[in-house]
Amino acid sequence: MKAVFAAALVLPALSACVSIELPGVVTDTVKVAKDTYKSVTAKKNPPEAAKPAAEAGNSISNTFVGQDSQTTAEVKQACVSEAADKLFKAHGKEVAYTVSENSISAVNNAVAAHCRITATKPSQTATTEKPATGA
Repeated sequence: MKAVFAAALVLPALSACVSIELPGVVTDTVKVAKDTYKSVTAKKNPPEAAKPAAEAGNSISNTFVGQDSQTTAEVKQACVSEAADKLFKAHGKEVAYTVSENSISAVNNAVAAHCRITATKPSQTATTEKPATGA
């Protein structure tokens, strides 16, 4: 009887000393809930379809930094001209192309043009001559 009484006194004392810590459980649970929500909403609202990319060999990008004496139009034209030269060299002959991008920006107080041209199929209307470069 004394052993049962002693055990009854010791057990409550031992249980008060035991603590369980679970660091990060709450933050991990929140992350899982957010990820689940995002995956479900992404399935309901599919992203917009991306623009079809041109074939790798059919598109050339170029950047041309103009001189102080050149106008913006001359810088843009020079960018397209250089890109066309690269396209013709890649194909081994002159091919028809379209200008899909031609933008201007300022780089260290100089005007710079960034352009992209894409080779077109023979049935499409496009420029077949190399553009004349400005002064």
